[in-house]
Amino acid sequence: MHAHRLLKTLAAAASICSIAVHAQAQTLGCATNGGGSAIPVAGTGGGGVYPATLPPSPATATLNVASLPAGATVVTEVTLRGLTHTYFNDLQFVLVDPAGGQHNLIARAPLTCDLNGDYTVVPSGGCAQPYPAACAGTAIFPPGAYAQDFGAWPTGTNGISNTPLNTIPAATGLWSVVVYDWAAVDVGALTSFDVCFGGPNPTLIAPGQVTPLNNATVSAPVTLEWAALACATAYDIEVDGVLTTNQLSNTFVVNPAPGVHTWRVRGRDNIGPGPFSGLRNFTVLPPPPPTTCVSGNGGGLIPLTGTGGVGSVWPTTFPANELALTSNIVPPSPSAQLIKVELQGLAHTWVGDLQVVLTDPTGGRHNLICRPGSVGGTVGLNCDLDGTDYVIFAAGQLDIPTACPGTSFPGGNYNQSFGSWNSGDLGVFNTPLSAIPVSAGNWTLTVYDWAGGDAGALSNWSLCFSGPVAPPTFCTPPGTTTNGCTPTIAATGNPNVAQNNNCVITVSNVEGQKQGLLFYGVSGQVNFPWCPTNSPSLLCVKAPTQRIFPQGTGGTTGQCNGQIQNDWNAFQNTFVGAVGAPFSSGTVVTMQGWFRDPPACKTTFLSQGISLTYVP
Repeated sequence: MHAHRLLKTLAAAASICSIAVHAQAQTLGCATNGGGSAIPVAGTGGGGVYPATLPPSPATATLNVASLPAGATVVTEVTLRGLTHTYFNDLQFVLVDPAGGQHNLIARAPLTCDLNGDYTVVPSGGCAQPYPAACAGTAIFPPGAYAQDFGAWPTGTNGISNTPLNTIPAATGLWSVVVYDWAAVDVGALTSFDVCFGGPNPTLIAPGQVTPLNNATVSAPVTLEWAALACATAYDIEVDGVLTTNQLSNTFVVNPAPGVHTWRVRGRDNIGPGPFSGLRNFTVLPPPPPTTCVSGNGGGLIPLTGTGGVGSVWPTTFPANELALTSNIVPPSPSAQLIKVELQGLAHTWVGDLQVVLTDPTGGRHNLICRPGSVGGTVGLNCDLDGTDYVIFAAGQLDIPTACPGTSFPGGNYNQSFGSWNSGDLGVFNTPLSAIPVSAGNWTLTVYDWAGGDAGALSNWSLCFSGPVAPPTFCTPPGTTTNGCTPTIAATGNPNVAQNNNCVITVSNVEGQKQGLLFYGVSGQVNFPWCPTNSPSLLCVKAPTQRIFPQGTGGTTGQCNGQIQNDWNAFQNTFVGAVGAPFSSGTVVTMQGWFRDPPACKTTFLSQGISLTYVP
């Protein structure tokens, strides 16, 4: 028997809150801040015989409506706020009007997922989606706006009628929401509720947002998703105050910079836009550092034979049929540390069964993931690895979820997770990736399946190290030189603070027998046309800038076999007071080539840019 407590004292009165009226919308105002209650008030539900005998302990929340908005004649919507319950199908929601009339809002929707959020109920046939026939792979039924659902309830039984909301008369007085829990064991609560009034026609309401959840942490790019509205012909999405209009889908992909961002959405029909959803925040993680990856050359079944768990005793004896993959890996030179491990095409039914261990060439064994959600050898998370790529970092990416986000555990970038493993047990240590010694030799990836009945596979795996990484280019010219040359730029490597990394910059495919030079800055990138109109090249380096050793391009006149080349370390040693000096680890230098091309605008042409990042 579960104990319950009242979540919120019942509101004695509620004022009418005016809202912006959509041209077609008939909601004119809402009475808000109705009371709340645990579900059920006592016991753990059940005790009824459907539909003849109601459960004996319903939850009841009340709202005193003191006045109605001008022109309102009927109820247009009811919002159940902070609604939680473990098993949607148990519940029946009934609206009781001041005259005592009882009206079904939702009568045991055939859904086994859980409720968690704000749910708005509107008339069937109005501007909201109906309840789906199944939970569609999610553990939480998405908050949002939904049509009334009378299920199999015979109207009038126990005085409860299947009344369309927009035929219930608007009235002052005491309104109630009564929640019947038809089955035992599962519990929940209603924090508060609102009742809205207006005219009888359908309303274009605010969409319910699905993902990302408010205050979620995500990796870019980000897919914004919301509950589709039956009456909407398009949607307007606002991200960080910037509005994108007339999108046809109920998803929208953005690729924002790292940091905190806001978003909201509204529906639109042939008359105009409806109300916005609530403003949500999400935080975008910084992109992972650049790496060089070396393939482990293959995968296999998990486990190789049997169905897992054979001979295992947590945490003293490993399962007998692990998947062990060994590969001779030579890290790039120089390489400071191991940054990430890619588990490619990883599939398994029940992620909480698995432990993934990396063994370095010295024999040291290190946990990557240890049974997500498991405590002391319990079953752990029951969602499935879906055959996509799972990339493991020491830190700075997404934490392994503490609960399944749905039936599938989504691929992506995750931090190491040691679970309840004691570092050193069975010779396996909870070592951050950055602390694992890097050397050439045999590396082994081992996947243990601690429980029987489930199986899976891994397609391949890779170890990814911090260096060396070729400096990236940017800002490619939109056109060509007089003789059709498209100059490119490259560097032999990133510079380092000690000035002993090989860093030679070369601009190739340059007009032959011309004068040219490199110039650089430390203030970032720009992308400006070099000429006011019809510019064939772009200025890519933000001021202030500084030139590097002018020189001839060599090659043959009229051909694209010229080049500009400079040793960056030689320039630093020659001009110790140059822009940006002294340089420190992490400093980014942007650089670009310039050369003469007399028939072109400004009689010159610019190459693409390159970005050099100082390493220790």
